Amino acid sequence: MGLDRVLGQDKQVEYLRKLLEKRNIPSTLLFVGPKGVGKFFTAVQFAKALNCKAEPFNGCDKCKSCIAIDNKLHPNLKIINGDTIGIDDVRSVINSSFVPIYGYRVNIFVDVENATIQAFNSMLKYLEEPPKNTLNILIAESDEHLPQTIVSRSVVVRFNKLPLNVVEEIISTKIEDEDRRGTVAHILNGSLENFPRLIDEETYKKRKRLLTSFLMLLKKEETTTTLLNRFKDYYGDFTFDSCRNFIDELLDLMEDIVFIVVKKDTDLVKNIDLLGFIADEFLTYNMKKVYEYSKLFAEKKEALFSNANQFNIILSALFTIEYA
Repeated sequence: MGLDRVLGQDKQVEYLRKLLEKRNIPSTLLFVGPKGVGKFFTAVQFAKALNCKAEPFNGCDKCKSCIAIDNKLHPNLKIINGDTIGIDDVRSVINSSFVPIYGYRVNIFVDVENATIQAFNSMLKYLEEPPKNTLNILIAESDEHLPQTIVSRSVVVRFNKLPLNVVEEIISTKIEDEDRRGTVAHILNGSLENFPRLIDEETYKKRKRLLTSFLMLLKKEETTTTLLNRFKDYYGDFTFDSCRNFIDELLDLMEDIVFIVVKKDTDLVKNIDLLGFIADEFLTYNMKKVYEYSKLFAEKKEALFSNANQFNIILSALFTIEYA
């Protein structure tokens, strides 16, 4: 119940419980960590604990307050979530602020790194001097792309990737087959972000075809055009999230090549469904190229945050490989 439902983030939950016990709640918490590891879920459970009379150190999940927060209907909870957080979003939080009669007003800013400069500027003073019994929880994948003025006004709580056994436990209710469940758990690599896609077996196959196509591109046996078609088949469109996700997948895939071919260590391989293919096809591959391409895609991932044309960023990287 409540914070007890947060899995795989024991130290983070322990810290939040200490805040509850001492009732020493900061005005701003910054939850930082990979997508899909439970940052938003934890923020909601913490909001429940702050407003629950039955179990104020945890949240009971049964009282009217907890049920209202679970359904995003509680007056003490406001969630700001969108592709971009603009100045109007921040103003709506400020204009609707009040000192709660009981518990805490909790404002949750999801993917706060997507906020505009104007939104950040508007946010600063509010973070410094919010109304009494008000907590702002900012959620971000990394604090590197946030203004230092925002980070310095926050208490940072860093979330980790989920352990493999925790991922398997969570997905066991959706995937009954033990072998497939183990494969999917490895592919998820400590994050549940892509789990909704991988539940569907056909979508799972599309992902495998996409990554196999990239491996064939590395060997000059398939073209960028083929790979882009499979990208569209799996992701649908070249959005910021799909391009970032794709680059992360490729970085993990190239790390798998190093684990299998260079280190001869398969325990840390993420894409175990491609283990045999990599072992057969890349035994004599030039590993210097793998390191160079890993660096290339790491740079392209950074470029996504400052360039609105995601398609061109991906295309540039793939053409670099095809015509090298």
